Amino acid sequence: MSWEAASAIAEWIGVILIIVSLVYVALQIRQNTETISAATELETGRMWSEFHSRVASSPDLADIWDKGLTDPDTLSAAEKRRFIWFVAEYCFVVENLYRQRNLGFLSHETWTQHESTIAGLLLHPMLDRWWESGVSPYSAEFKRVVDQRRRELPDDATWQYTPIADL
Repeated sequence: MSWEAASAIAEWIGVILIIVSLVYVALQIRQNTETISAATELETGRMWSEFHSRVASSPDLADIWDKGLTDPDTLSAAEKRRFIWFVAEYCFVVENLYRQRNLGFLSHETWTQHESTIAGLLLHPMLDRWWESGVSPYSAEFKRVVDQRRRELPDDATWQYTPIADL
């Protein structure tokens, strides 16, 4: 065998090894992305569980939430502040979900369910005024997405909420 033939065989072996290496790296990246996505979905569930647990374990917060969503005029000034802060916290959680969705780590289904919920929540007259006031400290991009989703709601869309105790 000549040196030229041996060199050609070595080059082909090198090309094959590079291709195998690239396929391996691609598989590792895919597996890593799937792992991150699974962890993100799990963390999302944990965040919502904690959020709901706070309401469930705090009778006064549950009352503020229900009154704020059904008859905000019955809230005291202190309760209105707590209600708005709680909604603001909810919006921060949803903005985090939006960021995770943009990174490709959150499923479309999970994101759209929360996107619809926040758009509907902001139909509430008091929350609409709060959101439109511009005092909310969310990113401009997130605000645009939420506002776009709100514009997509039917013109006759109204705020509806049923306290869990009434179910």
